[in-house]
Amino acid sequence: MNARFVARPLASASRSLAARQLAQPVARRFASSEAMGQELVHERDHAKDHAGKSADMWRKVSVYGCIPFAIVMGVYIYQIEAAHIHHRDHEIAENGGELPETTKYEYNDIRKKPFPWHNKDEGKDNSFFFNPKANRDVGM
Repeated sequence: MNARFVARPLASASRSLAARQLAQPVARRFASSEAMGQELVHERDHAKDHAGKSADMWRKVSVYGCIPFAIVMGVYIYQIEAAHIHHRDHEIAENGGELPETTKYEYNDIRKKPFPWHNKDEGKDNSFFFNPKANRDVGM
């Protein structure tokens, strides 16, 4: 017999065997017992429950802890800054409307090169957030 005629029935037989195997339901081999499956479901439900309780706890900590703390600290810092501004205004009033002179040390206000926004005409090189009410002028 010719090999070509023998191979054809084997190929169709293997195809029909593969088709039958695909039609059958696939059995799970990793969870072969019902108890193991229930244990996995219970473990997953426990993790969901724990995550929900943990998220609820942190929501309560944020709402009842962090927000009131931020409000209290904001009021506290506002009072400190208001006292600071009042003191500065008092010093300005005592010195004829100008900030009091400070001691100039050699290590203060060191400028190796001017800021890009410095005023060349006046020779002033102040920081970007310069406030003439609160900061003294620094010349180059």
